[in-house]
Amino acid sequence: MPTGLKTFIGITGGIGSGKSMICRIFSMLGIPVFEADLVARNICDTDPEVKAAITEEFGQQAYLADGKYNREGIKKILQKYPQDIKVLNQIIHPAVRKAAADWLENAPIAPFYLYESALITPRNKPEHLDQLIAVSCPLEERISYIQKRNQMSYMQTMQIIDIQPKPESYTKGAEFVIENSQKKRVWPQIEHIYRSLGGVMLLLLISLSSFGQIKTMTFNIRLDTDSDGQDQWKYRAKHCVELIKYHDADIIGMQEAFINQIKDFAKEMPEYKWFGKGRDDGKEEGEFSPLFYNTRKFKLIKESTFWLSDSCEKVGFGWDAACRRVVTWGQFQELKSGKKFYVFNTHFDHLGKIARRESAKLVLQKVAEIAGKSAAIITGDFNATPDDEPIQILVDPANPNKLIDAEKISKNGHYGPYSSFNGFKKEQEGRHIDYIFVKNGVRVSQHATHSETWGNRYPTDHFPVSAVIELP
Repeated sequence: MPTGLKTFIGITGGIGSGKSMICRIFSMLGIPVFEADLVARNICDTDPEVKAAITEEFGQQAYLADGKYNREGIKKILQKYPQDIKVLNQIIHPAVRKAAADWLENAPIAPFYLYESALITPRNKPEHLDQLIAVSCPLEERISYIQKRNQMSYMQTMQIIDIQPKPESYTKGAEFVIENSQKKRVWPQIEHIYRSLGGVMLLLLISLSSFGQIKTMTFNIRLDTDSDGQDQWKYRAKHCVELIKYHDADIIGMQEAFINQIKDFAKEMPEYKWFGKGRDDGKEEGEFSPLFYNTRKFKLIKESTFWLSDSCEKVGFGWDAACRRVVTWGQFQELKSGKKFYVFNTHFDHLGKIARRESAKLVLQKVAEIAGKSAAIITGDFNATPDDEPIQILVDPANPNKLIDAEKISKNGHYGPYSSFNGFKKEQEGRHIDYIFVKNGVRVSQHATHSETWGNRYPTDHFPVSAVIELP
């Protein structure tokens, strides 16, 4: 093969097809990715020979006053004269391929290597590539994604799509095709390709390394109220369910859930069970802070609810709170490992400053009292930012009962927006109020805020927050 012992696979697809997302998944599996388009942009900015050749072909307008490549200017030329794309590629591609050869020579050992580029087809596949993966996506989904990502009009989007190869030019003759659409799951397709190209052992190692991991989520689903208009529960219920299923959450602490909303989840997620009490009567009245859990992975040992008040074992208001507030907790056993742990879920008051302060103190006291030295996970909407008094109380390093913010100890850092409130509009800066805390040796490998939309609408007015945790 032209790349010797290292298998170099091209991965390509039209703009908006999702090839970069597919590459990120492969990268998570340990496959090195050479981003040809990114390298090409850098070469156009810095390589003297390439800059001279482009200037000779397209004139001084090809570069800005600061010497940087005039991408917008060249884009307009290519939209007007599509035949010049081939000329530009003949200048840039040789330099990119040289950079790829150098990269491949020094790349770490892996089952195979990916060369990501937008304009490769089976007909023009370079000799340095052994095989080709083509990513396809329905046109309407590509248009929607490009418009949202690049803030483009429909006409601008179609102009870009029209100057690229047709979808069938990518897929016809490609060794592998990944169908990326809302109706297709990409992971089984990626897994098939991965195994076909020799990644079986690494998949096994990844599977073994994920043993004992628990994906926890805190999810304020927004109560069911007619005043929300187009954001009413009936319009977004299925999307909340889809979000949980897509992210494969194991344990979900919800807030603002009425009993009818809980029943909607229970109907659509039969492999999960739930528990909790309505905060207004200890039965089904008012909002719940329920805990859902995957029965295929966990056994519920015991559960209970207490109120955030100075008489916490009975229904009541706490301090200056505007609403009754509860903490729902359960002790679980992981079926595979037999390990036991506790989960607490709550929703602090949105108005009562004293209530939030005293609630934080009560949570620390009760977690210590109930969980003792056992692993504990605490989820919730705390209606307080990291610098606010309630959170400072919860994580106070001088307090032996302190909690640890899962984000702060995440091995792979944080992914997604930092603020967790969107108001059904957009991320509200400075509104980081939803948290996952841990205690007693619990480790965290990933932490994320999920900002997915459908039709430019959010499934709820908060971003769900998740953490992949490992029990001690």
